[in-house]
Amino acid sequence: MIKMVAVDMDGTFLNDQRQYDKALFLSLFKQMKASHIHFVAASGSQYQRLRHEFAEVADQMDYISQNGAIVHSGDKLQHIEAISDEEVHGVIQLLRKTFEPGLINQEVVSGLHGTYVNRDMDPEVLKIVKYYYRPVFAVDNLATIAAKKVKDQFTKLAISFTPGINFDLASAKLAKVLPAKLTNETSGFNTDLVGSVNATKRSGIRILQDHYQVADDELMTFGDNENDLSMLTMTPHSFAMKNAADKIRQSAAHVTQFDNNHNGVLETLKMAL
Repeated sequence: MIKMVAVDMDGTFLNDQRQYDKALFLSLFKQMKASHIHFVAASGSQYQRLRHEFAEVADQMDYISQNGAIVHSGDKLQHIEAISDEEVHGVIQLLRKTFEPGLINQEVVSGLHGTYVNRDMDPEVLKIVKYYYRPVFAVDNLATIAAKKVKDQFTKLAISFTPGINFDLASAKLAKVLPAKLTNETSGFNTDLVGSVNATKRSGIRILQDHYQVADDELMTFGDNENDLSMLTMTPHSFAMKNAADKIRQSAAHVTQFDNNHNGVLETLKMAL
C-alpha cells in the first residue's frame, strides 16, 4: 500500500512549458489526502518556488528542496543541511582555477531564505534564475558572501555551464576538484548543484519517512535526471519518466507510459490510486 508519493518537478511533474494539469492534480490530491498518502515535491530548486507551484494546497504537502538540503512539511521546517561560508568561497575559487572564462554563465548561491547572485549577472540569465529561485538578491561578490551578513544559512551552489560545451566532461572535472565534504549532482539544463554529500533527495525522503513512518515499499517516486537517481533506487515503486535518458530509465523499477508533456506522473497516479 502506497503511503507517500515523491515527484521531481522540471522534466517530470511539469511539462516543457513549466505547467501541469491543475484540475487533474487537485482531484488526485484530494484522493491522496482521503487515503492518507503524503505528496512530496522533490526538487533542486527552492522551497519558495515549490510552494508557489502548489499554492492551492501549499500547507497540506511536503517539500524536499535544493536536492535534499532543506525539508519542509507544509510551512514547518523539518531539516536543513547547511554549508559554510568557507565552503561557498572555496567552490567559487575552484571554479576560477578549473574553468576558462566564459565556460560558466551562471553562479547562484542558495539558502533557506533566499538566493544570491552577483550584481553584474546578465539580465537575461537573471530572468531564468528568478523562475527557479525566489526571492533573489544581488550581492557585490559571491566569493566573499557571508551568511551572517545576509541573515541566512547557505545550502547549495548552482553552476550552469555555457550551452554547447561538453557538459558531462565539465561536470566530471568539477567532481574531481571538490573537497570530500561536497558533491555535485546534475539537475538538467547544463547545471550542476553543489552541496553537502549528506544532502540528496534520498536523504530528504528518509527524513519524511521517519516522520510519517513510511517504509520503502510504501513509497512511490518519479524522476527524469541524475539528481533523481538516489530516490529512484530506493523503492520497488520508482518510475523514470518516458522522456528520461536511458541511464535513468534503466535505474528505476518502472518507466511511465507517458512523458512529462502528456501528464506522465498524473496518469500513472490515476491508475495507481
